[in-house]
Amino acid sequence: MTKSGFTVGPTDEHVINEIKRSLHLSEKLLSWYRKCAPRIEELDFGGNPIHLYEPEELVDLQINFSHDLYCMKKNPDWKEDWIVIADKGLDPFIFDQKTEKIYHALHGQGHIRLREIAPCLEDFIETLSILTEICYLKYHGQFLNDGWEFDKKILQEIEGKLSTFLPKECVKNWVMILE
Repeated sequence: MTKSGFTVGPTDEHVINEIKRSLHLSEKLLSWYRKCAPRIEELDFGGNPIHLYEPEELVDLQINFSHDLYCMKKNPDWKEDWIVIADKGLDPFIFDQKTEKIYHALHGQGHIRLREIAPCLEDFIETLSILTEICYLKYHGQFLNDGWEFDKKILQEIEGKLSTFLPKECVKNWVMILE
């Protein structure tokens, strides 16, 4: 199934069982991966693309963010309830299983500083759909200016659409990600 540039699909129950054994996902996140998991490589909105993790890679990629890979020690700031569901240039998009909010963090910057980008999984997916709709369906991939920066007019249009359902702080954080 394809909608606004998203390709999603169901996941084999064998993969779901492996995820359940390894990650202990919340029912909401597990349901998403079971019924309509991302089935795309990346979404390019300028700069580094957003890479949504497919269920088959979800388990193996968690350690990249929760541990210092040089000494294989767990980052003491990393919470057990965090699941990285995507990244942009290795900056993770984190689903907090306790609050069900989605955060973005700069990776490898010492102390983890989360910026909320969506109050729930559905709003995160809706945001990505809107970005795809505006950038690719409306502007046919021509959303960067001559300096390879996001066109200000298009960025304002995105802000306006996101402001209809996301809290102001989340919209501000999305703009920072896109700029």
